[in-house]
Amino acid sequence: MKLFVTNPKTNQKVYLNMLASTRRELAGLIGSSWFYLVGERYHVHNVVAESENNNTAAGAIVGGLIGALSGSFGVLIGGSIGGALGSEKDKEERQKVEYFNNSSVL
Repeated sequence: MKLFVTNPKTNQKVYLNMLASTRRELAGLIGSSWFYLVGERYHVHNVVAESENNNTAAGAIVGGLIGALSGSFGVLIGGSIGGALGSEKDKEERQKVEYFNNSSVL
């Protein structure tokens, strides 16, 4: 999971170099609900979480490569298992993102 704010002047994402599971935890890490980043003032409610990567595809590829050691059947089985494990990681990541984005400082 990555945390970012959108710069109001450039409309571009500016990523924070810290992780928190909620906005309240983020405010505790920062020491305040307000902070400055790249010369702009933001509130922790301006911070948004997004998913960091796609584990499903990576898991399928790695599983397929490992399965290749045992032939075409191994590629199929390894790819399927790797994809399933990666899919579960993606699901966990989405839940963390949703939890942070629905959190409040109060």
